[in-house]
Amino acid sequence: MNKPRVLMKDVAKEAGVHQTTVSLALRNHPSLPKSTRERIQKLANEMGYRPDPALSALVAYRQATKNQPSEQVIAWIINVKDPRRVSEQHVHRQLMEGATKRAQELGYKLDVFWYGKEYKDSKSLNRVLKARGIQGVIFGAFDHHDDEPFELEWDLFSVVKINPLPRLLSFDCILCNQIDAVRKALSEASRLGLKRIGLAVSEFEEINKHFTFAAGFYTHRRLTDQQNWIEPHYFKHGPDYAEDVIPDAIEWAKANKLEVVMSNWNNMDIVAKAVTESGWDCRFIPLDADDRTKIYGGINQDHRESGRRAVDMAVGHIKTFRRGPESSPSTTLITPKLIPLPDTNPIAAELGKEQLAET
Repeated sequence: MNKPRVLMKDVAKEAGVHQTTVSLALRNHPSLPKSTRERIQKLANEMGYRPDPALSALVAYRQATKNQPSEQVIAWIINVKDPRRVSEQHVHRQLMEGATKRAQELGYKLDVFWYGKEYKDSKSLNRVLKARGIQGVIFGAFDHHDDEPFELEWDLFSVVKINPLPRLLSFDCILCNQIDAVRKALSEASRLGLKRIGLAVSEFEEINKHFTFAAGFYTHRRLTDQQNWIEPHYFKHGPDYAEDVIPDAIEWAKANKLEVVMSNWNNMDIVAKAVTESGWDCRFIPLDADDRTKIYGGINQDHRESGRRAVDMAVGHIKTFRRGPESSPSTTLITPKLIPLPDTNPIAAELGKEQLAET
């Protein structure tokens, strides 16, 4: 004979509290002391309580369809050193565009909090977030070049990161599938019969993203048994993203007589042009194409979708009262889109036009 279903009111009776208290505890609501939440959650588990999926779906539907209170804000935290990068670089601009639009669709407002500029330390930022009653936090563009502590009262906030930084903070993360990006670009280059292919990437970025570009390069080379692909070139750069990486990359590309320079830095077309000018036809394949470099083909990392997914995740955490660091944080990978390579090398065509104009 089946045992009668354990209901929330049964847990409340056993715990000696009101049914509303049990409901709040099972949703991990921060209005209850942590000790109370943990006691009720443990008791419910021991009694065999399980939520009714039909009732949960109804509650979720009601929450989704009722009007949101005005000015529910999600904090978009950035600490980019150079303000021009936020407005000029396509990554930051598209992330914010996607996140802002999605927040509006869900009844929220995205506000930018500039750490290191408007807020000198995490304590001052914490005071403002707390005073405004903000529950959702997204690390949207964070250049954290060291491991200095970043502390908020985490139990008050539902937090999501876009990309792995800050490294020391254990939260769910949104990231472009860069292994897939490299493999798609390599397959497209192989389609055109290009063989001497080199990957040029930032050592700092690769370390923080667990060498995902290199992983895509090496696994695809092994699977396709390509012998002509050149070992990746890891260039170093400081927090100011200086241009001094270009001369070294040109020397590396010329020495290896590359047919393709592949990089997530959009200024690496300078390298391909230098190789082509020296008499060896070389293409540039951007792994994160912007409006200028998409003429070369390559990869669209779909940053707007990353911004949208970050908001979806943050709102989901807010509504289910998931606060503070994750014991087992997850990473959601956004699928990049291939921009087909043109049949002829645009760089060679550009240089041909320039030379023709000079003569």
